[in-house]
Order: sequence, then C-alpha cells, then structure tokens
Amino acid sequence: MLKWVYGVLIAAFVAMVVGGAVSKAKDAWQAQQRAITMMQESQQQQRQKVDEIRDRIARTQAQPTLSDHDRWLIAHLQKTLAGLDKVVAGQQTHSAQLYRGLLRTWVGYAFLGIAMVVLAFCLLVRPSKALTREEKQWLANNPRDIPGLLLDPGAYRNNVAPVRGGSNFVTARIKPVKADLLRITRSRALTGMGLAFLIAPQGGLAVELYYIADALFVSHIPFAQMTWGGTMQALMLSISFTLAGLFVLFSTTSNARLDRRQQTIILPGDNRTLAFNEVESVQLNQVLTTGERSFVNSQIQLNLRNGETLSLLSHGGKEQIYVDLIRTALFLDKPAVIPEA
Repeated sequence: MLKWVYGVLIAAFVAMVVGGAVSKAKDAWQAQQRAITMMQESQQQQRQKVDEIRDRIARTQAQPTLSDHDRWLIAHLQKTLAGLDKVVAGQQTHSAQLYRGLLRTWVGYAFLGIAMVVLAFCLLVRPSKALTREEKQWLANNPRDIPGLLLDPGAYRNNVAPVRGGSNFVTARIKPVKADLLRITRSRALTGMGLAFLIAPQGGLAVELYYIADALFVSHIPFAQMTWGGTMQALMLSISFTLAGLFVLFSTTSNARLDRRQQTIILPGDNRTLAFNEVESVQLNQVLTTGERSFVNSQIQLNLRNGETLSLLSHGGKEQIYVDLIRTALFLDKPAVIPEA
C-alpha cells in the first residue's frame, strides 16, 4: 500500500513538472511568434518606404528637364534612401540574430529533454539499487544462516574510517566481473547524472558551431568580422557542465578491484594495493554525514591487521551496502562484523 502511495505521489510530481515545462515552453513559443510577426511587419513597412522613395526618384529623374528643386529633391531622397538601407540592413542583422537565438533556445530544450530521458532511463530501467535473487535471500535471512559467512562481533572497531563523500542515494555497487574478480562499479543513477550533465548544454553549442561553419565556408565572412558573444556563452556553459559530468562519471567512485587470483585489493583512490591477508575483517558501519543536509550513510570498512581502517564503499543505500558487505566478506573469506540493531 505504501509503495502504491509513493508511486502515485511520484507520478503526480512528474506530471506537475512536465505540465509546468510544457506550459512555459508554450508561452515562450507564443511570445517568440509575436516577436517574429512584429519584426516581419516592421521589415515590410521599411521595404515599402524604400520602394516608394525609389519610385519617386525614378519618376523625378524621368522628367525631360530637371529644375533646381528637382535636383535638390533627388539628392534629399537619395540621402533618405541611404538611411533606410541602413535601417533595413540593421533589421536583417537583428532578424538573423533573433532566428539564431530561437534556434539555439529550442535545440537547447531538445538536448535538455534528451538528457532528462537518459537520466530517467538510468533511474527507472534496471536501477542499481535493485537486488538480485541471491541478494534478496541474504537480506531476508539471518546472517548466521548465510552459508559460508563468518561472523565475528568481537572484531568490531570504534575507529570509523573517514568517508570521502556522503550521498543520500546509491552511488556504486560491488559487482562480480568474473568468478575471481569483484569491482566497485558506478551506479546507473550516477551514470545518468553524469551523462545528463554532458548532454544538456551541447544543443546551444551545436547551433553556434553550425553558424560558425556556415559563416566561414558558405558565406565566406572574414574571421575578424564574426561575432562571438553567443558562441562564447555556449562554450563556457558547455565546458562547465562537461567538467561536472566528467567528474561525476570518473571521480566519484573508487573503482576498487578485489582479485582473488592475485589475492590483492587495488584501491586506485588511495593509490594503494592490499593483500588479502592484510585484512582481518569486514565491518558494517552507519555514519552520520553532516553539512548543509545531514543523512546517514552506510559504510563497508576494511579492518586491517595493523589496526588501520579503510573505507571500501559508502553511500545512502542501506540494503545495498549490507548485501555488498556480505558479498565482500564471502569473497575475501573474512569475518563480517555486523553490529546488532
């Protein structure tokens, strides 16, 4: 019943967000269409004035004889025509900039939509927080009833290993790559976030690159005469989001490996390699992470024989950390230290 209520609330929230986004997009589209219509009407009026002045100049010049007033009128009209030509040229430039901005905006919305679809796919389709049948059995059974699992409550250590970064969701899982190899892999939620950061800002940059290529290779506009305001904005936005995406994808998980064939634990984040026989036990911790927001992280801690403690993995997924600790203890053939609730 509770899951059904959560599902309804989440669906309602998503519907509100999507509805709000659609409404804002509709309002923006209508405002842009009004601006385009006003601009086109203004251009049409200026072109009509230009045609009228040119026609008047032509009719005046077609007279058999020109008086001083006619010559003055022609010169005056030509000056007026030159001014109108500048106005029309300015309107054309403004029109091109307006269409460029509109294209950048809507292509940007399209890329943002793609980023959201990617994120939703990673969150909803086979999420990393989902447990396998074996892991569900571990979770349902008493630890003492799990075949092959050694328990040693007396090995509990009070010196909790430092947590690199807290999170209130599942950021990584310990997964078997081969029968003799475990690896900490980035969660699908974290992958979705990283990809969303990478994809979202690229629409505006793609439009700017298209216009740059068109100006250089089609219109043959000199490089020094090109305008770069929009391009620099799109580039700075792309660079900042790309760096954030790369950080999320490659720097937020330890990528540690446990190799039973070589009997080693490789910790790239600590630039360290441990032998299996250096580990005395594997301990489950609940760590309060404080900051702007406080939340409890679950942690898999390696207790070493020399008294040192190391954090192997920590995040906000309590059940996922629990079953990953069991998998790690079974793989290392080391006692698990699971404090009783």
